[in-house]
Amino acid sequence: MKTGEVKHIKTAKRYSNAIFKLALESGLLDKIYNDLIFIQQTISLNPQLKMFLLNPVISKEDKKDVISKIFSVHTDKIAYDFLYLLADNGRIDILNEVLNQFTKKYNEENNIIKPQIISAVELNEIQKDKLKEKLEKKLSKKVVPEYLINADIIGGLIVEIDDKTIDCSLKTKFYNMKQQLTKGSRYGSD
Repeated sequence: MKTGEVKHIKTAKRYSNAIFKLALESGLLDKIYNDLIFIQQTISLNPQLKMFLLNPVISKEDKKDVISKIFSVHTDKIAYDFLYLLADNGRIDILNEVLNQFTKKYNEENNIIKPQIISAVELNEIQKDKLKEKLEKKLSKKVVPEYLINADIIGGLIVEIDDKTIDCSLKTKFYNMKQQLTKGSRYGSD
C-alpha cells in the first residue's frame, strides 16, 4: 500500500468515526447510513455531478450550493451537513472510503456480517436460505450474503468472510487429492 493510500484511509476513518459517533448519539444511525449510501450512489451514477464536485477549479461555495439543491430535501441534516463539511475541506474525493469505513462500523454495531458465497452454479432459494441459516447459527450474527458464480470451482462452495476463506470446492479437493497421490511412491511402499 502506498503512503498516499494509507493517509487517504486514515483521513477517511477520522471522518467516518466522527459521523458515526454523531449518528449514533442522535439515534439516527440507520437513517444516516441510508442517506450516505443515497449520496454516494447519486454522485457515482451522475458523472457530471461527480466531475463538478471533484473539480478543484470550482469554488467551494458553488459546490455547496449544488449540494444544497440536490441533497437538502432528500437527506437528514446530519448527512447533508457532513457532505457540506467534505466539500468545505476539499475532501469529496474520499466519500467512497468514508462510506466503506462507516459501513464496517455500522455492520459491527448491528452484528451484521456480509460473506461472499461462491458456487459453481446458481443456488436455489431453499439452498440459499439453509446456508444463510447455518451461517447465522454458527457465527451468531445476522448474515447478509453476496452470491457469486464461478464455474471453475466445479462444485461445492467457497465462503469468504472478511479475511477468512472456507474452501469446500471440488476443484480444491481434487487438487489436494492429486498432491497426496503425487507425494507417495507410484507403486506403493516396500
